[in-house]
Amino acid sequence: MLRSQRRKHFGEEERAWLRRNKDGKQKGKLVMFERRRFVRIPGSFVVFYRDITNEVSKADVTQTKNISLGGLLFSTDRQFEAGRILELKIKLPTSPDYIVVNVRVVDSKQIVKNLLSDTRVKFISLKEEDRDAIRKLVEHYS
Repeated sequence: MLRSQRRKHFGEEERAWLRRNKDGKQKGKLVMFERRRFVRIPGSFVVFYRDITNEVSKADVTQTKNISLGGLLFSTDRQFEAGRILELKIKLPTSPDYIVVNVRVVDSKQIVKNLLSDTRVKFISLKEEDRDAIRKLVEHYS
């Protein structure tokens, strides 16, 4: 990425950290840039999940760890392979009904061997009213 493109991509605050001293060294401290497209908020919300690509899969209940308009992180009782499609039913305080959405597994990491995994998913079929409920939640807690 060219320096001029970087300036267009970053906001004023980020650009300030990219300015260089006369000797070519960066001013200030090292700044980590967020790669995510959507803001994530921590939160424990009830979620039911089941693997819809496996007909004999059982449904289970757990809690989210964080959520954004793009997806969420939640604990599962097993590890899922990337690309697997799950159906989630999420209960949010900003919605009177459960949000039912299909998601694609991005990553699933085992936390406790054969007992607990952290599973990251991306929403693939989110209705507009459900997107609005998540947006309100994120705006309220961020």
